[in-house]
Amino acid sequence: MIMDMNSVGVVGPAGFKELLAANSVQDTVIRCHDEGLVIALKVGGKDFVLGLSRGGVRYFRSFDAAASTLIQNGICRFESDLTGFHPRMFAKNKKGGDLLDGTGETL
Repeated sequence: MIMDMNSVGVVGPAGFKELLAANSVQDTVIRCHDEGLVIALKVGGKDFVLGLSRGGVRYFRSFDAAASTLIQNGICRFESDLTGFHPRMFAKNKKGGDLLDGTGETL
């Protein structure tokens, strides 16, 4: 999980498309952050996250939204680290059992 968003660069949508056109993106990962999911990029050995066109980090509320953004931009292979992410539908689902972590313990 990216702990400090101030320690990574933010790339806006136009810059992201330019990096893709130049084949500069080396790695792409959907990661969990306190505010939601982010798209982390490795460019020239440095870490960046996808930002908004008006500035700031772009946070996604669902894995589908983050994955769709990547696929729409031609990235069909990427990694994900969803450690600590709890989809909203699980929080609302009172019929199901308890949520379990990776070890089988109740969250």
